[in-house]
Amino acid sequence: MTNLWLSEWKTMTRQRSYYLFLILWVLVFSLLFLLERNNAGLSSFTNVTGTIVNILLYLLPLFMLIIGSFSITNEMESGQWQLLCTYPVSIPAYLFGKFAGLMTAQSAVFTLSFGISMVVGNLSGIKLSLPWLLGIYLFSLLLIYVFLILGLFLGTAAKTRWKALMASVAAWFFLIMIWPTALIAILGLFPYPMIDPLMKVAMLLNPAEFLRFFLIIQWDSGAIFGASYDAVVHLFQSGAGWIILIGYMMVYLLILFSLSILFLKRRRFL
Repeated sequence: MTNLWLSEWKTMTRQRSYYLFLILWVLVFSLLFLLERNNAGLSSFTNVTGTIVNILLYLLPLFMLIIGSFSITNEMESGQWQLLCTYPVSIPAYLFGKFAGLMTAQSAVFTLSFGISMVVGNLSGIKLSLPWLLGIYLFSLLLIYVFLILGLFLGTAAKTRWKALMASVAAWFFLIMIWPTALIAILGLFPYPMIDPLMKVAMLLNPAEFLRFFLIIQWDSGAIFGASYDAVVHLFQSGAGWIILIGYMMVYLLILFSLSILFLKRRRFL
């Protein structure tokens, strides 16, 4: 697994697109921080915070889905997967090695760009709160985590890069772009008393939505979700909130990796 992790890390860092992501995130965060240079400082959920969260939700999931799915389908199309099947490498080790390499590479480039943007912000005289910065940073890393896993799963299910691209864009479009509209349309089919519990179930089904709820609640801004989410707000603000987050991430990883292993086992003998 270590060799796979190092191989994936080297492959990612040798690509030009990897450094384009660095430039992209530096520009995005620097410009957003500069928007608030005349304000008292960033320390809670403000308009600029909402803008940053929305931009991260629009960009990070799409990039991670495509990168994750292509990392699998590229090897399927080039014949590297068939070659790996001749080595004594288990499928779980293959998947975890790939995921560890991708997660390390993407976290590194995002961390570097975020740090550079912080320096630009401080040099511009912007007062940046450490808890606020850590909240944005953690939110971003968790988005990278969940959508890389989903991208790897889509890659194991797709047979070609074209199908992987279509599946990635479709998943991003549904989970990010039209999720509120789709949710309203589907919940309209159910009796009114069932809408409230179903909305909470829907929050768990969409990892981006779950993370958005968790982040905003940690900034003491859970009131924007309305009275129907008071129980969720109190739960996430309690000591059990972080335990729930860790448990959710582990269950998410276990479910998608289990499905990915099943798909790869079927393809191993084709």
